[in-house]
Parts: sequence; C-alpha cells; structure tokens
Amino acid sequence: MSTASTLFGDLPIAASPQRVSGMKILEQLQLPTEPIYSDPASNDSWRQTGFNLGADLRLIQSGLDISLEAVNTGYQPQSRSMVMAGYASQWSRSLLSIADAVLLIRSGSYQSAMSIIRQSIESAAAFRGLKEEIEEWTRWTHEAFSTHTETKATEIGIGIYFAGSVIASEESIRNIYRAASDFGRPNFGPTSLFVANEATHEKYPLHFGDKSFHIGWSQLLLGWANMILNFLLQTALQNPNEFPIEDSTQSKINTFQEEVDQLLSDPNRCYLDEFTDPEGRKRHLLTNFRRQPSDATSRILF
Repeated sequence: MSTASTLFGDLPIAASPQRVSGMKILEQLQLPTEPIYSDPASNDSWRQTGFNLGADLRLIQSGLDISLEAVNTGYQPQSRSMVMAGYASQWSRSLLSIADAVLLIRSGSYQSAMSIIRQSIESAAAFRGLKEEIEEWTRWTHEAFSTHTETKATEIGIGIYFAGSVIASEESIRNIYRAASDFGRPNFGPTSLFVANEATHEKYPLHFGDKSFHIGWSQLLLGWANMILNFLLQTALQNPNEFPIEDSTQSKINTFQEEVDQLLSDPNRCYLDEFTDPEGRKRHLLTNFRRQPSDATSRILF
C-alpha cells in the first residue's frame, strides 16, 4: 500500500493529530558487565562468553552506541514529526530487544534469547516497512487514544502491523527469523539440543534447566544480534528526512558494517544455512556446532 492511499475516495489521509513532545533518548545503552544470576552455571557462562566472544560483545556495544547517536538526529526540529516517531518507536523496541537478548545469551539462556531475537527482527522489519506503508501508522494515530464510553477506558486499539514482506525479501534477516521462530517454539529437534545436547539415537542425557556455556549457540546468537543491528542502521540511512545523520556518523555505520562482515566471515564460527532437500523443503543446517572451543565440530540438520 503506497502513501497515496486514502481514507475516503481521493481525499488524502490527514497528518497525525499528535505532535512529538518531550522526546527522551537514552544517553547510553550499556551492556551489563556483571552477571545477573547467582547460579554457578550462569556465572561460568558469563565468564566464558566474555573470554571467548569478547570481539562480538564489543561490536554489539559499538552498534548500540552508534544507534543512539543516529536516532538523536530525529530530535532536530525539521525531523521531529509523527512519521519519525513511527519509525523510532519500532527502532526502539528492536534495539532494546537486542540488548535484552545479549544479557540472556551471556547467562547461558540460549533458548530464551531465541524468542527475543525473533521479536527484534519483527520490530526491525516494521521500521523498514513503514516507509512504504506509513499510512497504516497515520491511520492508527487518528483512531487511537479515544474514550470508550461503555468501559470508561482509553481506547488505544491493537493497531496490527506485521512487515512480513520485508522479512521475506531481506535474506539477511529472513533466515534468522525462520530459525529463531522454529527454535523458540517447543519443536522437538531444537528442544533436544537445549536440554540434551549430547543426545544420540541410543541415548538422551536430559539436563533439566541447562544454562552451561555453549560456544556454538553463543557464536550463532551474538552474530545474529550484530546482523540485526546493522540492518537497523542501514534502515536509518534510508530515511534522511527523519534521521539526518551526519557524515561522521555515517562513516561509523559503514565501518560497523565492515566489521560485522569480517567477524562473521570466520570459517570456524558456528553459522546457519538454509538447505533445500530433494523434496523442496527448506531446512536449517547448523555448521561448526560444538559446546566447548576444544570440542570437535558437528553439523546439525533440522
């Protein structure tokens, strides 16, 4: 649906009735440096993640810092519109989800991070999709915050929006979204890796509540976090009217993208590919999957 869409015949949708006031932006979004859980497994996972994946964590922190620097440009008077607010609302949700996911990953809660990664992608896709479907947001702003007489409540409404076409068309996030969705649900295959990592056809060594360090999951998930951060920053660059990012910040974004590409190009990292079998089914193929850096790597097909 284009921005030329109308509510009544050829009448254009009026601008949102609200104005952006009191815009607050975090001065910094600092990743925690100390573990939040007290159990030994989580503490060990926190320590080992910092030791083995320090480069990933530093790059994520850099991406968060650059993101705050970029979104601050939306506060300029010429940019401070409800269109900018629509974009920034989704950007904010995605960015905080990434930070929350990293906290869980460092703590060894890999299964919990999957659902948050999926949530982050949905918000990131909404940020990009709204450029072509901004009338969906504008229409909601006209209908929201009214008074519901029967319940004496403020009626906000759900305002359903899902940028599925963006996810489907962007390979960089499409495969992550599919995998995070499948792995975050109670499907038997991923569940077996979360609770019985050494399972075979002959045995199923159940580890209830396993939060032990796993370098394969850590590399995969932290890599995804960096890819989503890059997707968000590239989306911001596509909206210069709402986010007039200065050349110095653009240079940081370009450097960040190069560093993400370099980090993920390591052939020894755990990564996920889409594998199409003879029946035409698209499946997930995990490569270089292992618990400890010293373990032999394996490939897992879902």
